[in-house]
Amino acid sequence: MAIQDEFGRLGFFEDFGGYVPSTTVSDATVIRYNDLLVAAVSGDTIILSTVDESGGVISINGAGGAGDGLALIGLPMQPSSNGTLRMGARFKGASATDLRVFVGFAETVAVAEPVNPFTLSGTTLTSNDAGNAVGFYTDTSATDDDFRFHYSLDGTESTTAPLYSSLSGATTLGALGIRSQCTITADSWYVARVEIDTGGGCIGYFGGPGMANQSGLTKIAHMKPGTFDQTALVYPVLYLLAASTGDPLLEVDYIWAKGNRDWAT
Repeated sequence: MAIQDEFGRLGFFEDFGGYVPSTTVSDATVIRYNDLLVAAVSGDTIILSTVDESGGVISINGAGGAGDGLALIGLPMQPSSNGTLRMGARFKGASATDLRVFVGFAETVAVAEPVNPFTLSGTTLTSNDAGNAVGFYTDTSATDDDFRFHYSLDGTESTTAPLYSSLSGATTLGALGIRSQCTITADSWYVARVEIDTGGGCIGYFGGPGMANQSGLTKIAHMKPGTFDQTALVYPVLYLLAASTGDPLLEVDYIWAKGNRDWAT
């Protein structure tokens, strides 16, 4: 047996409790915020602490480019060696018509220009190469706005990934993924949680305005093992962006992730 001590838990909980003065994160650059890497997406982005909300909240504001925002990136973890991985975040946007989000796990993270795994225009989904990527996405350029649970591999969405269960009753992810039945609402909080077990099974939970359950998170889908590569090294991420050029104010209350240390390596 490998030598161990009491620090067997991996992870972080970032509540943004400390004050951050207005800071510009330049395009194609990355800064560190405690246990997070913070990278600008598309163009220069301003990050600062809010002073009109309790609990520690950071705000994000772009520079007028399409898709401006920030990528918040946690530590790398591997389901097969670090046990069941869990991550989550609470976030919102000031616009119901100018929002693009991905929250979950991604294998490929290019800090110089983070790649959003999914963008949706009308009914046309573009799956960008983020390696193994699983989580929730929304894009208000879509015909039907919602947060959807989905998986892609190397830029190809998996429409046939089998499910144990889903909110819609579907037995596979299908085209575009599984809807949360959430109403995209300006200045309203969304809460997401994504899990990957040691065999590659994935579960997505979500809570937001308009959903039937307003007292907690709802399980949206449970993807069976065999699709997600449990040996992949993945990062917990939140990509919080504008969909267009309106520069709506974007806010994050917290982001967290958990796993277990691999004492054998």
